[in-house]
Amino acid sequence: MPPAPPVGDELRCTDADRDRVIDLLKAAYADGRLDQAEFDVRFDLTMKAKTYAALEPITRDLVAQPTPAPAPAKPARDLLPPPTTEERLLAALAQATTWVPVVIGPAILYYTVGKRSEFVKHHAAGALNLQLTLLAVTIVTFGLGGALYGIAWVLATAFAVVALAGAPLRQPWVLPIFGRGGPYEKKQD
Repeated sequence: MPPAPPVGDELRCTDADRDRVIDLLKAAYADGRLDQAEFDVRFDLTMKAKTYAALEPITRDLVAQPTPAPAPAKPARDLLPPPTTEERLLAALAQATTWVPVVIGPAILYYTVGKRSEFVKHHAAGALNLQLTLLAVTIVTFGLGGALYGIAWVLATAFAVVALAGAPLRQPWVLPIFGRGGPYEKKQD
C-alpha cells in the first residue's frame, strides 16, 4: 500500500519559498530586530529547510499577525449620551420662546444651561438663530417681514415638540450666528 500523500505543512517548499523567508530575515536584520549571529543561524536553517513546517518557525516571531481593521470612527453626535428629561424640557422651552419675539429666553439658556448640556445649547442656538434671522428680515423689509412671525410661531411649536422628543434639529435656512449645533449637527454630503 503506498504512503499517504503529504498535506499542509508536510509539503516540500520551493526555492521561491526560501527566498521569501530570506527577504523577511533581511528586512528584520535591517530593522535591527535580528543581530548578525541570529541572522546567520536563521539563514542557514532556511537554506536547509525541506518543508513548510521547517520554514514556519524561522520567521514566526518576525511576521506581524494580521490585526483587525479599526472600526470606523463614530460621529460625535453618536458618542453623546441621550438627553435627559430636564434637557429635553429646557430645549423645548428654548424653542418655544420664539412665541415672544425677543432673544432673551434662548440667550439665557444658551449661556447658562448650554455650558453643561450640548443638547440644550444646540436647541437654544437654533432658537436664537431663528429669532435673529426673523429680526433681520423684518428690518430689511421695513416691517413687512413681521408677517413671518405667524409662520415662526408654528415652527417654534414644531421645534419644541422635536426637542421634547429628544431629537436634534437642523435649520439650514437660518443665519448661523450662534453656530449650527456642534456635535448634534449632521454632516452634509
